[in-house]
Amino acid sequence: MARKQSETDRRTRERIAAIAEGGPPERTAKRKPRKRTWPYVVILVAAWGVIFGGIFYSRFLSELPDVNSLLVNGPSRAITILDDRGRLIAQRGLTQGVMVDVGKLPSYVPNAFIAIEDRRFRENFGIDPIGIMRAAFENMMVGHVVQGGSTLTQQLAKNLFLQPKRTFDRKIEEAVLALYLESRYSKDQILTLYLNRVYFGAGVYGIEAAAERFFGKHATQLSLPEAAMLAGSVKAPARYNPLADPDASQARANVVLHAMQDAGYIDARTCEEAQATRSRIVRGTATPGSGYFADWVVSQIAGYVGDAKEALIVDTTFDLDAQAEAERAVTAGLDEDGGTFDASQAALVALTPDGAVRAMVGGRSYEDSPYNRATDAQRQPGSAFKPFVYLAAFEHGHNPDDVMDDAPVDIHGWRPGDFEGEYQGEITLTQAFAESSNSVAAQLTAQVGPAVVARTAKRLGIDTPLLAVTSLALGTSVVTPLELTAAYAPFANGGDEAAPYGIVRIRTKDGKVLWQHKKTPPAQVMSPDNLAKMTGLMTAVVQTGTGKAARLDERPSAGKTGTTQDYRDAWFVGFTADLVCGVWVGNDDNAPMKRATGGKLPAYIWKTFMENAEAGLPARPLAGQAVAVASQPEQKPEDGDSLQQLIDKLFSGT
Repeated sequence: MARKQSETDRRTRERIAAIAEGGPPERTAKRKPRKRTWPYVVILVAAWGVIFGGIFYSRFLSELPDVNSLLVNGPSRAITILDDRGRLIAQRGLTQGVMVDVGKLPSYVPNAFIAIEDRRFRENFGIDPIGIMRAAFENMMVGHVVQGGSTLTQQLAKNLFLQPKRTFDRKIEEAVLALYLESRYSKDQILTLYLNRVYFGAGVYGIEAAAERFFGKHATQLSLPEAAMLAGSVKAPARYNPLADPDASQARANVVLHAMQDAGYIDARTCEEAQATRSRIVRGTATPGSGYFADWVVSQIAGYVGDAKEALIVDTTFDLDAQAEAERAVTAGLDEDGGTFDASQAALVALTPDGAVRAMVGGRSYEDSPYNRATDAQRQPGSAFKPFVYLAAFEHGHNPDDVMDDAPVDIHGWRPGDFEGEYQGEITLTQAFAESSNSVAAQLTAQVGPAVVARTAKRLGIDTPLLAVTSLALGTSVVTPLELTAAYAPFANGGDEAAPYGIVRIRTKDGKVLWQHKKTPPAQVMSPDNLAKMTGLMTAVVQTGTGKAARLDERPSAGKTGTTQDYRDAWFVGFTADLVCGVWVGNDDNAPMKRATGGKLPAYIWKTFMENAEAGLPARPLAGQAVAVASQPEQKPEDGDSLQQLIDKLFSGT
């Protein structure tokens, strides 16, 4: 320690002496130069950046979906519903056509999308920095978003994998997915995926489905103006699709054509010619209210074919012409007299006598209310239930010419009143039915038993559980318009059961039949004799009774009116040899109407529809009338007697 201290003192004295003499002390040895460390720091930071970047990127990679099978046709749940003549009623589900390779399309089809959506698609790597800067500049100049900088690849990534939300995280994911797609697919493959997955509006996805839906042709047959129209719709499908607004769609197509010219895909002359060409848009033949039937059909498909993973075509019993007449009749009736009777809604169902649904109106407007009152609304049928009462009575020994007292009755404290007529004293059952006597119907029900009446109604097709009480005679248990109408079908077809149905066949697009309606020998639900008796009663309703307003002048018809307590429901259900039709009128909230009986507005709607729906068909006798004619002694018509007059004579006994 003493030696070190002595050495330190010596150096200190030398420095002081040197300073005193005006110079620095002499260095006994040179210092080694200091090493430069910044390159190592940079390398270290870069290495850690790569590590953390890899971890960050791998986080996305680990969550990215498998894209190896994107070019394979995925399952389609599209359902195409056709009427009995192959006309389009509706399309349900995410309608997507078959995968179309971009190489098989005319060059102007993909070029239209590139020109308007991503002009540097062939040059960028899934992200377009130039496009992003251009869009940012334009948006800054106008003060709000008018342009986007997304590439076609980014749009594809968004459509395939991401939710439609505008967040920073979503944009990062979109960019990563775009790079991911670009690393695995060629530009043509990406374009193929884009064209086959993009949404075009009106419920269709993909270029093939759009071409078929809007222009009635395959994508390979698209013209330049049509391709421009489809490319233009991508920006705002709900607004620019050809069905939503043809003028707006055409204007947008012109913008696309100018963009194609600017990009060098077409010349000025071709652009002008295309702009001057108006594309022919194929509109569906369905009526506005066909959605009620389409919804009813779709609800049954899974029960027949399970959870089908492929596009389905459903052939039905529906007749779009009859449906148009049904909608016109309902609309006209409510517009003309709905206010008078305080009636806001109506339903109509028309079937062939074997149960095939031909028309279905579930309400005043499907657009305003898709709730299907024809199939789902449970309402009291009122006197429209009486055919089941009288059929049960005939099966237990009564006859149409039996006389009963139409007078006030008291059945265990229940005193039914009459809504559609006055007490008439002693009358035949034919008269009682025609005038809709509540008293006689109640007496018959008490005699044969409410349970017997309930079983009779169930045998003819009433599936809704019925309360077996005496008031059942007046239709106090609820039913749907569809099941009540179908329960009248046996009166029209000769006495056989007839369950309502709308689907004839379910098949795939390549023709494979997955399910088909099979007609089996129907069970007889009433005897020919009782059928003739019931036909006589129901004919009297439209000839002389409460349903005179529904009488058809040109052909035999029969039916029954129905009115419920406080006029909450009004019905007319009737039939000819060709159609069975039921009409209900009322309010959704069950509010009373103003003295709206079944013989008024429902009968008017029924007659209007039946006259127009059956125009041109030959007049034929009812099934029950034919039975009655066959059982009568041979009679020759007098000069001037029509078929209806002869039948009337047979039923009147003259």
